[in-house]
Amino acid sequence: MAPTSAKRPTRRSPRGPLKGRAWIAIGLGAFLVVASIVVWRRGEGASTVREMGRLANRQRALISERTTLDRDIRSAMSRRRVIAEAERRLGLHVATDAQTRMLSDSMLADPVRPDTIARDSASRS
Repeated sequence: MAPTSAKRPTRRSPRGPLKGRAWIAIGLGAFLVVASIVVWRRGEGASTVREMGRLANRQRALISERTTLDRDIRSAMSRRRVIAEAERRLGLHVATDAQTRMLSDSMLADPVRPDTIARDSASRS
């Protein structure tokens, strides 16, 4: 038998600063970080959707209330209602035919200058 002078192979020197297990741990850590960010983002999206739904319901309620208030304002401003309220609060009434007089434009002329005729009720003061 020949004497064996060959040396036994020793452990392999590392390929770089990180070995295989370290790369697996880094990969798992990166996956965990990315998965956590995805879960957080989906949770934020779900809460945003809930908030948007709540705001849409509030908007519908406000539009409904606005429609009701507009209808109430139109009703309160109607001529019939204003006349009835004026009669009730102020004791006013609509003049009868016997209580009204019709004036012609010739009767509205300025007594100092008979050639002028008042064109509207605002110029009669």
